[in-house]
Amino acid sequence: MSGPGEALADAGATDQTQPREPRIGLSRLIRDGVAAWLVVAVIVLGLSVVEGGGFWSAPHLATVLTATVVLGLVALSQHLVVLSGGIDLSVGSTATLSALLTAVLIDGYPIRTVPVVLAVLGVGLLVGVVHGLLVARVALPPFIVTLSTFYVLQGIALQISSTPAGQVSSDLSALALNRIGPLPYSLAVLALAVAAAAFLLYRTVWGRHVFAVGGDPAAARFGGIRINRVLVGVYAAAGVLAAMAGILLAARATIGSPTAGQGLELSAITVVVIGGTSLLGGKGKLIGTLGGVMLLALVSSSITLLQLPSTITDLVRGAVIIAAAAVFVSRARR
Repeated sequence: MSGPGEALADAGATDQTQPREPRIGLSRLIRDGVAAWLVVAVIVLGLSVVEGGGFWSAPHLATVLTATVVLGLVALSQHLVVLSGGIDLSVGSTATLSALLTAVLIDGYPIRTVPVVLAVLGVGLLVGVVHGLLVARVALPPFIVTLSTFYVLQGIALQISSTPAGQVSSDLSALALNRIGPLPYSLAVLALAVAAAAFLLYRTVWGRHVFAVGGDPAAARFGGIRINRVLVGVYAAAGVLAAMAGILLAARATIGSPTAGQGLELSAITVVVIGGTSLLGGKGKLIGTLGGVMLLALVSSSITLLQLPSTITDLVRGAVIIAAAAVFVSRARR
């Protein structure tokens, strides 16, 4: 017969062998990409209470959703690169050059729309392939490579025109400006891009390789993954997405500007970090990045909705970014 001490010891051993239910804390919510959406829900609730009908009006919702399109596309491109363990500081310059080329080359002629759009996407693809080759083949740090092209592409844009120039076709501007109720037509472009990115990342071997390369390049190489091919593919996709964002920038403004995409690279990095993606690579959820996109779009639109001075837009956005990043990054590391 066993005594009470042995029974307690057996019970303790049994308790230790039983798996414990995982706790759902802030760290896990961040890693799963949920935390950013919780902040979005809080902002939506607050604006609904303060403004009510103004917030839920079709024009305001259309403004918010329109703001997510361009930012969402560059955030997608940054998300892919960061997952692979890199960074792309040139997405804003790629978008700027793409916007300017789109307007200048179309110059108001509808017949040029499709060829020019395809050509501009090709330019984005070329930029991305060059990035990938320099990072993968030449083994240059992604920060240095994309910082260099940040200036090169911006310089090319200024050489084309230092002032707004060109004009997009009416069909292209309709895509960016028209809407059905609160839903802008251009939102369909972002939806298709998100669907394609989600499929590639979570339903293909290439997507698994992206996570593997970002998580541990040495182990990925040892496992037979062609790292160079993966990196070139990642940067090529990022270039195409950034060029697509530039095309929509031109369509929304109806003209090309040599400063159209300024600051997009920093906003893209911001939403990726807020969405819980690790800047070290290999970890991150697409839904979290989309939550970061919506968060920044809501912050910008709420300034106008609350009739606050436009001069404090950057101040409020910066405060929100640093607060969110301070909480999200520190928690995501745990």
